[in-house]
Amino acid sequence: MKPQAADTRMLTKPGGATTSFFAPVLQVLRRKEFWYLWTPQYIVFLALLFFYTYGFMSMPSICILSSVILMMSSGVLWVIKSEAKVLLPLSMILPIAVIAGSVGGLYIYDVYAVYPSFYENSRVYADVVPSQPSAAVADAGKLVFSGSSFVDRNHSTSYTTERGSIYCVAPVRDPTQGPKVEFWAVGIDCCSIEGSTRDFTCDAAKNKDAHGGIVVFDNNNFFANSRFDEYTLARKKAEATFKLLSTPEPTYVRWVKEDNLDMLKHEYETKTVCTLLAWIFLYMLLSAGLVFAINRPKTAAGAEREAAKAAGQGYGAAA
Repeated sequence: MKPQAADTRMLTKPGGATTSFFAPVLQVLRRKEFWYLWTPQYIVFLALLFFYTYGFMSMPSICILSSVILMMSSGVLWVIKSEAKVLLPLSMILPIAVIAGSVGGLYIYDVYAVYPSFYENSRVYADVVPSQPSAAVADAGKLVFSGSSFVDRNHSTSYTTERGSIYCVAPVRDPTQGPKVEFWAVGIDCCSIEGSTRDFTCDAAKNKDAHGGIVVFDNNNFFANSRFDEYTLARKKAEATFKLLSTPEPTYVRWVKEDNLDMLKHEYETKTVCTLLAWIFLYMLLSAGLVFAINRPKTAAGAEREAAKAAGQGYGAAA
């Protein structure tokens, strides 16, 4: 019977180790102090994250002012830290929440969320002739070209960045158009590095029934340059290669069918939501770890040191 008892102890040991591992975590989560400290700073983080992501375009000053006020409030909490035990650690973790929410929201806005707003606020033009000045539709977000329009794949070229991305461009023309190009169809990694003719396969460039163009917008370049600059370099390369004449500020479009003009808007909306969820999850782990470190249970050795320190102070006071 003794060997069986020994086997039982061996089987239960891993479970006991797991329990002892999670015990401090569960102990901290049961404390009100953990939630008093974690909840307000996480609400601040979420508020700033969403405010910057979806409100910076229309209310940039208010977004920045909100961050400044909340950052100053952490100083106020530091001043009155003696009023409650939670105020000192809250004054230390609140600036982290403000910075994470503000910077994260501004990043998502600049890289993704700004573009759906562009397409919502821009105009739609129909029966656009490729030979007309692109400045005539400067406020466009979506274009429907004339039925005779096509992507001139014979004069397409590519530009390869140091990151290895291939930016592809091809003129948008009609049969009666002269040498000047006003509109360019563009895409990424949809043509060869050599940029040989007729290998431009971006979006619906090979579809003869496609005559829609989604305008490619530039961003504020707060965190990363948009694709606009690389398309410009590819366009200048095409001009030099084929001796083309282009307007100084042409319009770049993604060539699609007319029923797919919301493609980029939906794409950026999806990227915005996914990045938001990732940022929320990562900061949840980070902030929970910081609050756990502040509220972690004292070890036996630490408790003994604190008891000895308290006893020494009591002895000194008595003496």
